[in-house]
Amino acid sequence: MDIHRAVKAFIADGKDLYHRLRSSGEGLSDLDLVALREQLYILDTEAGHLQELKDSRSDGAEFIFSNRPPVVQPFSRKAA
Repeated sequence: MDIHRAVKAFIADGKDLYHRLRSSGEGLSDLDLVALREQLYILDTEAGHLQELKDSRSDGAEFIFSNRPPVVQPFSRKAA
């Protein structure tokens, strides 16, 4: 599988995982959550590094987050 397909598959799987986390993620252990967050951090760090390499090679290319990660508001579950 080439890198483009791998990224597309990761994104599709990530969307599925997001919905699973929202519906039943509370069942994950602390260790599972730490492992997930560490892996996401590693991927984010590498993607940022690659973006910086690409930005330094191209004129006028602007990183969509202005070299900052997106701000994500914490999810708050409403009491039923």
